Amino acid sequence: MAATITPSLRSALERLKHGGAVNGLLLGWRRQILINLLPFEEFRAERLLQAVHDAHAHFSSGGDREVKSFWFGYEGVFALALLQGECLLIILHTHASEVDFLRRAGLTFLDDTQLLVEALLHPAPDDENSRETTQPLGQLDIGDHPPEANGPTKVIPRHA
Repeated sequence: MAATITPSLRSALERLKHGGAVNGLLLGWRRQILINLLPFEEFRAERLLQAVHDAHAHFSSGGDREVKSFWFGYEGVFALALLQGECLLIILHTHASEVDFLRRAGLTFLDDTQLLVEALLHPAPDDENSRETTQPLGQLDIGDHPPEANGPTKVIPRHA
């Protein structure tokens, strides 16, 4: 599954990486690494992934609360770990003031990731009716649809 999901998420992760003082990112699904953009070796990334999962299991066990994020501070770098569903996103960043922005951006990214993972694990059945009702954009003529057409989109013709 990692080979299928990686190309579509890599560009979104690259954009997230350039949104602030981010030094590295790691995206994991369960206990597997999907994308490693951390500035160190693969085996260290795997150890970090396992350590965050172990910390999550430790702090979530024995209670009714669910831990969804960790934020660690080290000398010169901070690590933000976000867990949602079976996905984990670890963000290394250098400015403590950006943690709220990175948390919101990371949670939005994880929402999209969950949708993609769910679609890959449980593909929708191929519906013959959906193929009949769709039309390629190249064959669409705007003049065929008057402004009072059904649906939320109204076409307003341009008058020269």
